[in-house]
Amino acid sequence: MSSQVKIIVVSGIDGSGKTTIIQAIRDVLVQKGQESRYVWLRYNHYLTKFLLAFCRLIGLTRYEHFENSRVGYHNFHKSTLISWLFIILTYIDTLAVSVIKVYIPARFSKSPIICDRWVYDIMIDLEVDTGIDFSEGTLVAKFFKRLIPENSLYFFIQRDFDAVQRVRDESMNDRNFPRRFNLYEKHSHDKGVKVIHNNGPLEETVRQVVQFIS
Repeated sequence: MSSQVKIIVVSGIDGSGKTTIIQAIRDVLVQKGQESRYVWLRYNHYLTKFLLAFCRLIGLTRYEHFENSRVGYHNFHKSTLISWLFIILTYIDTLAVSVIKVYIPARFSKSPIICDRWVYDIMIDLEVDTGIDFSEGTLVAKFFKRLIPENSLYFFIQRDFDAVQRVRDESMNDRNFPRRFNLYEKHSHDKGVKVIHNNGPLEETVRQVVQFIS
C-alpha cells in the first residue's frame, strides 16, 4: 500500500457487505506483511445524547417493534431548531471522535486505519432524520467533508436494492429504507468517492478495493 495512504474508509448501507469486505481487506494486508487498525465511527453520541433523550420525551423519537427487530425513527424534520441543533452537536461529536480515533493514530502509527463507516454515513443519517439537504456543494456538506483527510481512500460499497433489503429484518420493516438507499446512490457520485459494486463473488469485490489500495 502507498505510504501516503493512512486512512481507508468503507461506507455503505446496512446489508451492503461492508463488514465482510473490511475483514477481507485486513486479511490481504496481513498477507502483505502489514497490520491495520479498525475503528467503527457511525454513531458518536456524546453531546447529542442529551438532545436525543429530550426528543424521546417529547415524541420526536419513536420506535416500532416487530417480531425479530426494532426500527427507530427520529422525526426531527418537524422542528427546524431541533434539526439544526442535532446537526451541530453531531458535527462536534464526530470531530472529537475523529481526532481521538483517526487523526492522532494516523499521525503516530505506521499501520493504516480502516474506518467502518464515517462521514458520509453520518451525513446520510442526518439527511434522513432532519430532512436537511447534504448534497455536494451545500455549506453543511462542505463542513462535514472537511473531516475527511486528503490522503484517505473513501469507498462506497453498493449492492442491488433487493439483495441489501433481504439481509436484515429491520431493513424490510424500515419505512425510511428506500430513501436511505437512494441517498447512498446520490452521494456515490460525489467527488473523491470510489464506488465498489458488491453484486458478484466476494473475491472480485475485494480485488477492486485492493487495486485502489495498491
